[in-house]
Amino acid sequence: MILILGASGELATLTANALKTLGNTETVRLGSRSPDKLDPALGHAVFADYDQPDSLDAAMAGADKVLFISGNTPNDIRLGQHLRVIAAAKKAGVAQLVYTSFQSPSLDSAFSFGASHAATEAAISVAAIPATVVRNAFYAELQLMGLGHTLETGVLTHAAAEGRFAPVSKQDLAEALARILMTDGHTGKTYELTGPELLSYADIAALLGQLSGKAISTHLISAEAQIDGLLKMGLPAFLATALGGASRAIAAGEYDKRSDDLALLLGRAPTGLAAVIKGALKPN
Repeated sequence: MILILGASGELATLTANALKTLGNTETVRLGSRSPDKLDPALGHAVFADYDQPDSLDAAMAGADKVLFISGNTPNDIRLGQHLRVIAAAKKAGVAQLVYTSFQSPSLDSAFSFGASHAATEAAISVAAIPATVVRNAFYAELQLMGLGHTLETGVLTHAAAEGRFAPVSKQDLAEALARILMTDGHTGKTYELTGPELLSYADIAALLGQLSGKAISTHLISAEAQIDGLLKMGLPAFLATALGGASRAIAAGEYDKRSDDLALLLGRAPTGLAAVIKGALKPN
């Protein structure tokens, strides 16, 4: 049986859909704090809360494979939650824990989430749980934030200087996760799942211009100004601060690397940012 934790999130939902599309024959259990909101066609919904160990024990009972979607909380809370999931997986004796980490995690990364992912990977290793670590790059869909404003003003504002990164499609990640859960040979492996191209924000502005037919320039601001703007948009402080740190990390070259792991898992070329943007530009 496959258990998907954090099942109400977008990546988890896409993965459950991918399992169905790819013809998975194993039973799927969906663990969430809001099981009543889950689609029963995708699996059997159960209550699972990273803050409640008993719920994790119950959700993992009988599960062979567990997809552990990382939490979306401040680092001090997130790591405690992750340690509870790891403890429950160890107790349940799961055969494979698939953890969604982040590209090139490091305790000293400018991107604060990178530190929590590095700590979680270390905890999984110490617990000696059979595991597959999937290090996802920045979602391509994040580049759609403020797309309307960028097209309206003709200016792409960012805080990443000339740094490059390889944005990856969420749908591709979901398909890769489903394939990992459906096939053997992945335990003990770590995959770096990036998009196919290394891009700077100047490259993205040029791509937006080509696809929209509008002239798009870039405007560099400080990470502090980015954080302030995100706070004014209503983002939680921990998330705004993390995204500002992500810009610092990109500028410092932390993510100036790409991998072919995703193409190998998918058996095809990964989706580029252009295709994601095209989909967003299509009239409804």
